[in-house]
Amino acid sequence: MTIEQLLLFWVLLDSPYMLYLAFRIAKNGYKKTKIKDLVTILIPAYNEGVCIEKTLKSCIKQTYRPLEIIVINDGSTDNTKEVVENFIKKHKEHDIKLINQENRGKASAMNNGLKHAKGKYIVTIDADSYLKRDAIERITEKFYSEDIGAVAGNIIPISQSKILGFIQKVEYELGIRVMRNAQSYFGGVVCTPGAFSIYKKDALKRFEEGTITEDFDTSIAILERGYKVIASIDAVCYTQAPASISDLIKQRVRWQQGAYEVFAKHMFTKKRLAVSIEMFIIFFYAFYGLFPRLMIYLYPIVWSSFYALIVFFMYSCMIYSIQLSLGRPENKKMYLIMPLFIAYYYTIILYSSLVAQIKVIKNNTRWEKLKRYHM
Repeated sequence: MTIEQLLLFWVLLDSPYMLYLAFRIAKNGYKKTKIKDLVTILIPAYNEGVCIEKTLKSCIKQTYRPLEIIVINDGSTDNTKEVVENFIKKHKEHDIKLINQENRGKASAMNNGLKHAKGKYIVTIDADSYLKRDAIERITEKFYSEDIGAVAGNIIPISQSKILGFIQKVEYELGIRVMRNAQSYFGGVVCTPGAFSIYKKDALKRFEEGTITEDFDTSIAILERGYKVIASIDAVCYTQAPASISDLIKQRVRWQQGAYEVFAKHMFTKKRLAVSIEMFIIFFYAFYGLFPRLMIYLYPIVWSSFYALIVFFMYSCMIYSIQLSLGRPENKKMYLIMPLFIAYYYTIILYSSLVAQIKVIKNNTRWEKLKRYHM
C-alpha cells in the first residue's frame, strides 16, 4: 500500500465525518427562555475536603434564584463533613443541606439527594468543580421546549500541570464545543457530564446505577424516554483535571470502561433514529474505530519508511485542526500544541481504551480515586 493510497483512504474516512460535524454545528440554533422555578443543586462528595468549599462558594454566588443546595457525603474518611458543616453555619441565609450516608457510590449518593430535592430542575456538580457566576442562569435558559429533558454544561479543565493541562483543554474543546455542540442539533447529546449538568426532574426519574459512568448512562436513559438532551456552551464550569500522567490514565480508563458498559446496556434499546446514529458514530470513531485506523497508520511505518510517519503526523494535525476550528476556539495557541495532542491521543487514549476493554471482560468495576488539590 502506497502513501498516496493511504492518504486517499484517510481522506475518504475523515471527510464525511468533518462535513457531518460542520453541518450540524452551523445549523444548531441558540434559542433561549427564562424560567423562575426552584433549582436544586446536588453535590455528591467522597473525600473532597480540600476543594468542596470553593464549589459551595461558587453555588451561593450564582445569579440565578431560587436555589436549594444539597451535599451528599458518601462516607468520606477525611474532613469533608466538617468543612460542609462549617460552611453551612457561616451561610445560614442560604438553603444548604448536608446528607451523610455510608459509602455506596456516586450514583447512589445522587439518588439519595434526589429524594430530598424540592426543585423542578436538578443540577449536578462535582465537588472538585466550581461554576462561573452566571452558569446556572445560562444553563436554565436552554429549556425553551417542553421536550428538552436535560442540558449539558460547558466543562473547562484546570490543572496544576501547564503542558498536560493545556493538552486536555484541546481535548475538551474538541469534545464539547465541537462534538457536543453538533449533537445538540437533533437534541441527541449522549453524555451529560457529572461535573455540571441540569435535568428536568420529571424527565430524570433517577440516576442510573450499575455502570461506572452514571452521567453517560443517565443521559441515554433520558433520551430513551423520548426527551431531547442538548448542550449549553455559555454555561461554564471549571473542573480539576488530572495533574499527572498516572491520574490521567486512571480517569481515561474509567471513562472508556464506563462507555463500553453503557454501549453494551443501551446500544440496541429503542430510541430515536438520530440518537442511534449518534451512538454508532461515537462507537466507530471514538472507540473501535481507533484500532483499525491505527493499524493502517502503523502499516507503512513498520514496513516502509520514516517518511510515512511524518505524513501520518502532518495529516493528523491537519484533520484535528480542522475539527478544532469548527468550535471556533478563543485560545488560538491550541493549534500550536496540536502535535503534542496527536502524540497524546495515539498513546494515552489508545492505551486507556485497551485497558478499559480488559477491565470490562474481567468485570472489574473498582473506582480509581484521583488526587485532589486546592483550586
